[in-house]
Amino acid sequence: MLTEAIARAAHLVADGLVNAREAVGALRGAGISSVAQLERLVEDCRRDLKLDATLHVHGAPHPLPPGPALALYRGVEEALTNAARHAPGTATQIRLTYLPERTTVSIENTPPASGGDPLAGAAAAPLSGFGGGNGLAGMRERIESVGGTMHAGPTERGWVVDLAVPTPAGSP
Repeated sequence: MLTEAIARAAHLVADGLVNAREAVGALRGAGISSVAQLERLVEDCRRDLKLDATLHVHGAPHPLPPGPALALYRGVEEALTNAARHAPGTATQIRLTYLPERTTVSIENTPPASGGDPLAGAAAAPLSGFGGGNGLAGMRERIESVGGTMHAGPTERGWVVDLAVPTPAGSP
């Protein structure tokens, strides 16, 4: 129990440092990570994590407030890291959908086109020794703190994480 509390505290401190860096960057004019930068994030994951990831965007993009935009971005980042860590070799589809009432992102990993078990090789994943095991809980807390929802769980062929945040009044 103490070990879990320490691990959770370490995760919260790391998350807090990321948030502080984002805030300082915003004050310096660097901007905050948001859904507008998902294409670059996916490209980085393909290159750095050797993840077979594809981004699909549906609907007319509209701006989101910084909090929800960052929550979605960090949620996708965590889900992609989890896919690389726990299901290497799988194909990961990211669907960003702009709806009038909400913006959603679905991250789903399934077997690669050649078939196979979507969880095969998880123990040998290059990132399997990293992380505190609080990724999904932290993701849920972040999304819920901006009025959004999160669902994560197994599918018939892999794993899915669904994130949604409300669209602000007055957005298209």
